Amino acid sequence: MLTLVLLVPLLLLSNALAQVDTISEIQKTISVLVQRMNTAESSLKESQENLVKALQRVAVTESKLQQAETKLVQANVKRVQLESELKAGLNDMKNVGTKNSASITGLTQNLSSLQGKQTRHIAFSVGRSTSLTGNSDNTVITYDKIWLNDGNGFNKFTGHFVAPVSGVYMFTYNNMYHHSTDSSVSLMMNGNGVQASTGYDADGGWGMSGNVVQLRLQKGDSVWLELGTNHFIYNNYPYSSFNGQLIYQN
Repeated sequence: MLTLVLLVPLLLLSNALAQVDTISEIQKTISVLVQRMNTAESSLKESQENLVKALQRVAVTESKLQQAETKLVQANVKRVQLESELKAGLNDMKNVGTKNSASITGLTQNLSSLQGKQTRHIAFSVGRSTSLTGNSDNTVITYDKIWLNDGNGFNKFTGHFVAPVSGVYMFTYNNMYHHSTDSSVSLMMNGNGVQASTGYDADGGWGMSGNVVQLRLQKGDSVWLELGTNHFIYNNYPYSSFNGQLIYQN
């Protein structure tokens, strides 16, 4: 009985001790959990602060992007305006260039025309020193004495004057006849008779015949003198002469 009495308190004490150990462990566990919760709360708070900072940076970045987009739109507007102004300027330059080119062309043509008119001095004076008898209807009188041939319009081999430029020309000519011979000389232009001079001395003497005419010629027109068939001009000295000169250019 005594033993039983002693065992009961011991059992109760053992249980109490076991409960104390369990409570201590629980307290330790709770303490660990509390620490972990504090650490988690601290981490969560730090994360929240980082998130706020990140959101603030995002907001700043979005603002900068909006400003950049606004500047880009403004730059595009200016670019379009500059392109329009550049195209207008190029068109103006083309128009000015076209006008200047036309003006330069006109000035060049006027200058060439003026230079041509100022520098073209055209005149000739030729003579024949031998007699000639007309053997056909188109015996061209040629001349062996060239006193003047400015502009090189007269050809001594053909007896033709070819107009170097268009304009009004004056021609004069004279011939000697004698010994009861007919002397009919025609001035021809491009194959057509323009005028003539005729001389005859029934007494067998000497005489001179000639004429003067002004003609409007185009460049390339030809003028010459022809002696009538069986007609005669006398020369043992250049009595016969043919002269022409440009009065003014067209």
